[in-house]
Amino acid sequence: MSQDKQGLEKFDYVIVGAGSAGCVLANRLTRDPATRVLLLEAGGWDKDPMIALPVGIQPMTAKQAYRWNDMSEPDAGLNGRRNYVPHGKVIGGGSSINYMAHTRCHPSDYDNWAADGATGWSYKEVLPFFKECETWAGGGDEWRGEAGELGAIAGKLDDPVYDAWFGSCRALGYPITNDHNGEKPEGIGVLQYTIKNGQRSSAAKAFLHPVLSRPNLTVRTDAMASRLLFDGKRAIGVEYLTQGQRCTVHAAHTVLSLGAINTPQLLMLSGIGPAEHLSSMGIQPLIDLPVGKNLQDHLAFSVMWARKKTGTLHRSLRLDRALVNIFRALVFRSGPSSSLPGVILGFIKSRASLKKPDLQLYIQIPPPEADAWFPGWKKPYQDCLQVKVQLMASESRGEITLRSLDPNDRPRIFYNSLSAPADIQVMREGFKRACALLSTDEMKLYRGQRLLPDRALNDDAEIDAFIREQAFQQYHPAGTCRMGNDERAVVNPDLSVRGLEGLSVVDASVMPTLISGNPNVPIMMIAAKVAAMWTRGKE
Repeated sequence: MSQDKQGLEKFDYVIVGAGSAGCVLANRLTRDPATRVLLLEAGGWDKDPMIALPVGIQPMTAKQAYRWNDMSEPDAGLNGRRNYVPHGKVIGGGSSINYMAHTRCHPSDYDNWAADGATGWSYKEVLPFFKECETWAGGGDEWRGEAGELGAIAGKLDDPVYDAWFGSCRALGYPITNDHNGEKPEGIGVLQYTIKNGQRSSAAKAFLHPVLSRPNLTVRTDAMASRLLFDGKRAIGVEYLTQGQRCTVHAAHTVLSLGAINTPQLLMLSGIGPAEHLSSMGIQPLIDLPVGKNLQDHLAFSVMWARKKTGTLHRSLRLDRALVNIFRALVFRSGPSSSLPGVILGFIKSRASLKKPDLQLYIQIPPPEADAWFPGWKKPYQDCLQVKVQLMASESRGEITLRSLDPNDRPRIFYNSLSAPADIQVMREGFKRACALLSTDEMKLYRGQRLLPDRALNDDAEIDAFIREQAFQQYHPAGTCRMGNDERAVVNPDLSVRGLEGLSVVDASVMPTLISGNPNVPIMMIAAKVAAMWTRGKE
């Protein structure tokens, strides 16, 4: 850090947002001792032991802790219901509060990006950075990394019901894969988690904490960016609010890593966005770009049947056992609480003619009400068989707009779920596939009565009504600052903002189309890759 002629702090980079992308950028950019980096985060430090503890996600979620707890506007496609839109407000961002799913998604996702103008982002070109970032418990090979910072383990399938599920999948002709992140990304396999040594392997834990001692890295928490600073069309820094004070910092390069909700809000508050919308809010447009457009997420619903006999997880949540398991996890980083319940993950096609899967199945996830119980104190929850169906390739698009000029006032989120007719057709097929999996002879030993829906649905109209009543977005917002090389793009393929200098966006908002799976690990890859692009000339 140095001072400019006006006595203001000046850095080479100021990174706004210490989430999945920001932590990786801070790590990679400060490898050069001469590069001075400031990392700003609106939330606080990730000190809570519940963040590190894998099963700590349940109490954190119940308390809605360490997150922006946004709500969408009423969604006509979902019968006017609002979607809950949580995203991280803590060091580590979403990687500190998510369910730790470790998925790279399908290779064609990235090839499609490249074909649509995001040159340099094909699967062949991004694969080295996936490998660079991870340590896969199964060992390194042509597809997997073995010396990276980020942990990756397979979930433990320690309940006999999993054999029945795999038998059901085979009976219906689904292919089986040993590694969704390896050579065979399609089919039915075991969900992997970003867990290492019995703890959550967040971006903060993996990438930021190990380099905090670097003298060229400064991290400030409880610092919410309120406005970008410009000299003409060159970004020169950031204004931020902390402890009731308004502060200013200058930088040669400003990087926004706030996520697909907050990044477009800050850009629009700073005059970068759709000129008509900005003018209507009383903001003088600096540059007219489609900021906030192209919002995508993963819409999902669940199908559940009661389970005849309780499973391993249900028994482990009896209060006395649960307390012992939490103690083991906190002190020894071992036992059931040092991981998450095993889940079978399926990437399948709704039609055989498709080039890649358009449905994701989570099989045997815990019911929403799963919690500690004890005889005479709290009644056990109903154990169940559950398949969550998730739409991977939504054609519907939403939008982020400003609510007011106050940076503390949350932006408006319009999802427009199921506005594209093809989406309800794919989800309807997903419903039928889930019901078929639950109805095979292989599941007969475990299958009780229907819970959700509570009866058989007899025609497509009933299925569609069920989906519109039950589906909700999966907290994977993306696409609102699309990268590309045409007028639909907000950022160039090097992630610099079009028409401006000294300003870049590095987070899920740059995805042209949302990848077909959980986005956390791909976001880290994006940050590692673009950092290499920026620093290549300095080596």
